[in-house]
This record gives sequence, structure tokens and C-alpha cells, in this order.
Amino acid sequence: MKKLLTFVLIVMLACLFLDKVGGSDMHMQFNGDDVDGPLEWLFGLVFAGGGLLIAAIAVVCAAVVAGVVLAGVSVVLIAAVALCVVLALALSTPVLLPLLIPVAIVWLIVSRNRKQTQARQHSL
Repeated sequence: MKKLLTFVLIVMLACLFLDKVGGSDMHMQFNGDDVDGPLEWLFGLVFAGGGLLIAAIAVVCAAVVAGVVLAGVSVVLIAAVALCVVLALALSTPVLLPLLIPVAIVWLIVSRNRKQTQARQHSL
């Protein structure tokens, strides 16, 4: 990390002290005055960085809004699916009753065995 920071600092200082780093016909005016030399590059870097920062903030805000909207829609969809499942189970209860009787008997036997096992462990 220190090497990267040193490299970035050297590049920024080179941009500040060199009159022109690359061939460019860009002219910058600040309050009606021409800005030339290292100050032109400094302002260019600051304004470009500011534009990138604003763009990054806009993208993050758009992602948050999309996440909130999609989360809200997904909650509504999950509630609708749960309501449909409950409605389907309510309508199919007479059909499921022969299946539920053996399931209930097995459940009672397993729970009784579990209670007896727990009672034996507590008595030891």
C-alpha cells in the first residue's frame, strides 16, 4: 500500500510541475481568466475526480433505490405466494385427510418416544 501511495504521489507531483504532460489543446478558464500550467492540470484532476465521485454516488443511490424497490416487490410476491399456498391447502384438505391421519399417528409416536427418552436422561 505504501508503494502504491508513493507512486501516486510522484505522478501527481509530476503533473503539477510539468507544464504539459501530454499534447492537448484544452484551455481552461476560471472566473474569466485563462488557467495555464500546473494549475490547469490540478483543476482538471480535481474536477474530473469530482465528476467521478458524483457519478459513483449516483450509481450507489440508484442501486439502493433499486434494492429497496425490488425488496418491497419481493415481499409482496412472497406474501402472495404464501396466500396461494394456504388457499391451496385449505381447498385440498378433504383430499389430504387420508394422508394426514397416518402422519399424525407417526408424529404422536415419535413425540412420545422423544419425551420418554428425555425423561430417562433427566432421571439419570
